[in-house]
Amino acid sequence: MHAADYDKLFAQYKAGNCSEEEIAFIESWYLVYQEGSLHDDLSLSDREADLDKVRNALNLEYPKPTLRLWPRVAAAAAILIIFGAGLYVYTDKSSPIATEYANDIPSKGKNTATLILANGEKIELSEAKVGKLVDQAGIEISKTKEGQLIYEIKDQENAGPNKWNTLSTAKSQTYLIQLPDGTKVWLNAASVLKYPVSFAKLKKRDVELNGEAYFEVAKDPQHPFRVKTLTQEVEVLGTHFNISSYSDENSTRTTLLEGAVKVSLVNGILSKVIKPGEEVLNVQQQLQVRPANLKAAVAWKTGYFRFNNENLESIMRQISRWYDVDIVYSGNRNELAALTFWGIVSKEKNVSEVLKMIERAEKVKFSIDGRTITVKSN
Repeated sequence: MHAADYDKLFAQYKAGNCSEEEIAFIESWYLVYQEGSLHDDLSLSDREADLDKVRNALNLEYPKPTLRLWPRVAAAAAILIIFGAGLYVYTDKSSPIATEYANDIPSKGKNTATLILANGEKIELSEAKVGKLVDQAGIEISKTKEGQLIYEIKDQENAGPNKWNTLSTAKSQTYLIQLPDGTKVWLNAASVLKYPVSFAKLKKRDVELNGEAYFEVAKDPQHPFRVKTLTQEVEVLGTHFNISSYSDENSTRTTLLEGAVKVSLVNGILSKVIKPGEEVLNVQQQLQVRPANLKAAVAWKTGYFRFNNENLESIMRQISRWYDVDIVYSGNRNELAALTFWGIVSKEKNVSEVLKMIERAEKVKFSIDGRTITVKSN
């Protein structure tokens, strides 16, 4: 983006002549730039100079711009910014840069899931009434008016640990559950959580996850909480963390926001303890600890895609899970998959809006046929 483009856009902004998309674009650009999630090939002086320019143009009072900007960005519910392959692109709304698709796919995200009881009975939570759903092994399972699933111990003597329930979300679905110990779990789309109906009489609180979930674990030092995935175990006493363990991803990612966790391979040979602000990647049976982008890790929980130097193939898998679409590649898939992007994308927008913004990096093009999205080189 050239200086003349900055000046033109900022002048429109200050004059109140920007579209909702442009308002969200410029304000969110400042937010992402401020948190340092852009390419490292920009020098610190260049970054600070640009930050000052944006700050002055937006009449921001340093150092708390985020609190002022975010409500407007959220209200716009726009696709905010995309950076592609190290290139920052803003295209004037009069420029013909976006593809017109033959059809579109709306976001159909729902706060719902399927509960499978220990006896095999299935309950579709979107159709279930508010209030008590079932009594099971001394546990009352109920649904709140907000749609949350809650387990409460009603009969301690009969609350046995030998019954397991399963909570599963399909594509486009998310759900919040409160386990009998008070632990809260937010389940992302296309995920499965298995857990005992009661943790009573158990030395450890074990649950199993396939997919992605955010955990706020109730403190109980005498009974450690463990999350098991296909490749690893995460053990905590009381903490907030996110686990992404989809079978179609190349790695399992555990991100810690509060407390401390111990991440171990399922064979027990290797383990790592991480601090808040760190994450562990399990890649080919190797545990890699590195600083985490916490906002990116939990963006799904607040209704956003947030890409932080994310490769296109990973982005398209996220789009597939949320919009319930199939993804195919035309041309050199390896080259396309290796392209990386930054940005924040509202999950409330139609898929066409997401794709058009990615196209603005002028690296890829998309077409939509039914529920299939084709990715091809620009």
